[in-house]
Amino acid sequence: MENFELEDAVKEVMDGILPKKSRKIYEAQYDTFVKWCCQRKLENVNEDVLLVFFAEKSKTLSSSTLWAHYSMLKTMLNVKRNIDVSKFYKLSAFLKRKSEGYKPKKSENQIDKFLLEAPDKDFLMIKVALIFGVAGACRGKELHQLTISDVTDMDHALLVNVRNTKNNVDRNFIINNSNKNGIDLIEVCRKYMALRKPETTHSRFFVRYEKSQCTVQAIGKNTFGKIPQKVAEYLNLPNSTLYTGHCFRRTSASLLADSGASIDVLKRHGGWKSASVAEGYIENSINTKKIVADSIFGLGVGNSTESASAHQVCGSAVSASSASSTSSKNNIVQNTIDGANRLLNIVNCSNVNIHVNINTNNKDL
Repeated sequence: MENFELEDAVKEVMDGILPKKSRKIYEAQYDTFVKWCCQRKLENVNEDVLLVFFAEKSKTLSSSTLWAHYSMLKTMLNVKRNIDVSKFYKLSAFLKRKSEGYKPKKSENQIDKFLLEAPDKDFLMIKVALIFGVAGACRGKELHQLTISDVTDMDHALLVNVRNTKNNVDRNFIINNSNKNGIDLIEVCRKYMALRKPETTHSRFFVRYEKSQCTVQAIGKNTFGKIPQKVAEYLNLPNSTLYTGHCFRRTSASLLADSGASIDVLKRHGGWKSASVAEGYIENSINTKKIVADSIFGLGVGNSTESASAHQVCGSAVSASSASSTSSKNNIVQNTIDGANRLLNIVNCSNVNIHVNINTNNKDL
């Protein structure tokens, strides 16, 4: 194989490393860095150059955005110049320091207020985007790509299919016909869907909404990134510009984690392949922290709660058997069922969710 053929083959393989769906974003980030270097007449890229580059960016960008840019630039420099940025420990230490004290914005406590108080004539489309975004943990791009065929009205609920996701995991979710706090979520969505003009030629679900009417124009993807900010502005929340397009996804995961959902449920809901993100939401959930506090102060024992959850992952067999009260080095939970003592032995565990349902109506318990 000639050298130029080998170079072409290597280039083709390396280009395949870039994610197809966000390739342009990666290339744009790399171009921004190259232009920055040219303006300062910097020919060689080293750790000091990147430190100065990100130090300047940190003056206007949030910690999460800095890490996103770092990830993209790390990949591009590896592909384009064979530079391993992961070995630049001073740079990663700088970014970690910038992350200290950073708190991502969530809007779970304000959802009901906005849906109840914001006038439909101005905010109907935004309300529907909020409902879809939180119900399905949707990214802005996923909302932008939704089509009318992805939404099915099943009378009692709306079934929404999310396709072509960032991590190639298709999923679906339900919007229930509930009437929480006087808000009928399905009727809000149906009101918007009924205003779609028959002459609309494209299949995008979300179309522009002005003066109580839908237009035929599809909503651009950048608009979805600004919707949480508009909600925050209406509610007069401080630092409204910090509410980004990812707020709906974070809020959805946080609400689900607070409800006591397991890691597997969270992974399926958000379409995450890795458990690390889901574990983070569970560990930071208020419900989990309350369980920990109850355990520390001895409030968890004997509590007649309907559900008790232990956040552990089992690496070996779990068995239940009749036995007398004995001690063991293993984790043992003793329950009284139908007058008999049953021991639940959990051996060598870490990261499993155990749900215990207690029927308080049974007089024998």
